[in-house]
Amino acid sequence: MKKKYQIFISSTYQDLKEERQAAVEAILKAGHIPAGMELFSSGNKTQLEIIKKWIEESDIFVLILGGRYGTLESESQKSYTELEYRYAIELEKPFFAIVMDEKLLDEKNHSKGKTVLELDNPQKYKDFKDLVLSKMCRFFENITEVKLGILESIIDLQNESDLIGWVRASQIQDNSQLLTLIEELRIENQNLIKKNSDLETINQKPSKSKTIGDYTFDEIKAVLTKKKINIPASLTSSGKEIEKNAMELFVSYRATLNNGVTNRYSNETQIFLTNNLVPLLMNFGLMERSKIKVGFDLKVEADKFNISALGNKFLSIYELEEIK
Repeated sequence: MKKKYQIFISSTYQDLKEERQAAVEAILKAGHIPAGMELFSSGNKTQLEIIKKWIEESDIFVLILGGRYGTLESESQKSYTELEYRYAIELEKPFFAIVMDEKLLDEKNHSKGKTVLELDNPQKYKDFKDLVLSKMCRFFENITEVKLGILESIIDLQNESDLIGWVRASQIQDNSQLLTLIEELRIENQNLIKKNSDLETINQKPSKSKTIGDYTFDEIKAVLTKKKINIPASLTSSGKEIEKNAMELFVSYRATLNNGVTNRYSNETQIFLTNNLVPLLMNFGLMERSKIKVGFDLKVEADKFNISALGNKFLSIYELEEIK
């Protein structure tokens, strides 16, 4: 069933207005419910209790971290942002963080001044950032990457956590809406990268033979190797859940992915691949989408995903490197 999740957005406010708005837009487009504390003034214990109640009632907690630490709560002398983050962890609430890349922070410092940096409590900010970076997080260099990070993290948490959410009985579980948004944002992000390419200093250009779309072979391989995915016991020969990286899964299931997978009226393997591996591969253009008719009467339209020409090129380079 398609669930709607209440997603609590935590961040400092004045310096991250654009990023918060991007997060809200991404959550709404994905069909979920954003929650935040913009309407509450800071400075009293009642506010903190209200914030805690909102976090308790939310399904997912997301932190957007820029260069500011935020307003201090009088008793703890910690920022409200840090208290919110720590409370979500204390509750074992599904959470993730979107962290501003140092390059973007420098650009904002030059364009908007030091108001985007923490000047009053730099050590507290550093300690808090170290905590955030030690846990689940993604980095962003522009607004589009904020949206991508939100959507991809929602998919990850859907697959990894037992979220309650809100469900309509008429809806069928389907990630196609999120996948469509990710594909659109990936294209938008590629356009942004191209527009900014003339501002970049390129010391060494990769050879064309190892360029996969807008990325190099090594860049894609590094991301896929780093991403860990749990394979359920029902799909393993040992009958036990095992962990593999996305690169291993891409190679192992190459034949299945070439034939095409869907999560509508399909077997457990296809559903697993569609929900866990396909979104990541689509980010790099390694998979392509088509529409098919499924069901007993072939009247239900569904998305089918196959390895793209770029995907096969990537795998061919991988096989050549393995031979070497």
